[in-house]
Amino acid sequence: MSDSPNWGLHLGRWFHVQVRVHATFVAVAVFAVFLGSAYREDGAAFGLLAFGILFASVLAHELGHAAAAARLGGNGERVLLWPLGGFQAPEVPREPQPELIATLAGPAVNLALVLATAPLLVAAELNVLALLNPLAPTQLLSGTWSEVATKLLFWCNWVLLLANLLPAFPFDGGRILRVLLWPALDYRLAGLVTVRISKLVALGLCLLAWVSRDWETAAAIPVWVPVLLVAGIVFFSAQHEGVRLVSYDFSQGYTSLERPEAPRRPALTVRRWLESRRELRRRRQQVQELEEERQVDGILMRLHEQGLESLSPKERALLDRVSARFRNRQQN
Repeated sequence: MSDSPNWGLHLGRWFHVQVRVHATFVAVAVFAVFLGSAYREDGAAFGLLAFGILFASVLAHELGHAAAAARLGGNGERVLLWPLGGFQAPEVPREPQPELIATLAGPAVNLALVLATAPLLVAAELNVLALLNPLAPTQLLSGTWSEVATKLLFWCNWVLLLANLLPAFPFDGGRILRVLLWPALDYRLAGLVTVRISKLVALGLCLLAWVSRDWETAAAIPVWVPVLLVAGIVFFSAQHEGVRLVSYDFSQGYTSLERPEAPRRPALTVRRWLESRRELRRRRQQVQELEEERQVDGILMRLHEQGLESLSPKERALLDRVSARFRNRQQN
């Protein structure tokens, strides 16, 4: 979201990209030190290691977005990092294909890091399957420094990949869903549908937090706590995006304020979506009818000059179809 909250810590420019860190990242750093201390005596250092790897993974994710946006002629010179990605989407030409490519670039970086570290874990005879649980990995901080670093690199990027495939804002999956809905709907309507789905995802995460309240885990805090926090972020991000889309018409200027008593757009409903689909089909039918009527002019000229035998079966069917259409219009 280009107009998401912009408060955070400025870390300067990294690879020509201005990097800012959201306050939630600071909370994660404190939590990482606390969680590491609960595991082992030197756990605080391991917690800082985990935070550093998470920060590097998120930064790589966002730099992937920025690099793709730059190649597409857009602008990815600013990023706002939070523990599971970025709050600001890169600015690219407002078309489905550029937005889809720029959005997929971030998860692609995490997938590449997962695939690169998995063979290292296998070669070190470490249990990769134990790290596939994104909520409660086992033996994450056990082993030597190099083994822990490799496992953290794998697990952090695995979590980032899975989280950003959720079809909800502010994750990349929400933007991907909007792009997939864009051809059938318009940009604004596709965004509003995604907002509704994001809120359903937030509700689903709340239910997951409720179900997982009794899960046994070796972590210092219950599983439901981070799940509930993510649910809150998803809900309020969707709310923020919905407000932005409601005021989307003002992005071209404020001339609409001069219109007296501008009608208020109705809320998005299934009925309204069906009406938009019917309107789209009606317009396509009008275009097809105009094209057929244009072709009829040439068919009638050849019919007059060369007779009915000069027409192909397809041209005769077209002539009959257009003739029937004209008769119906006269009767109505």
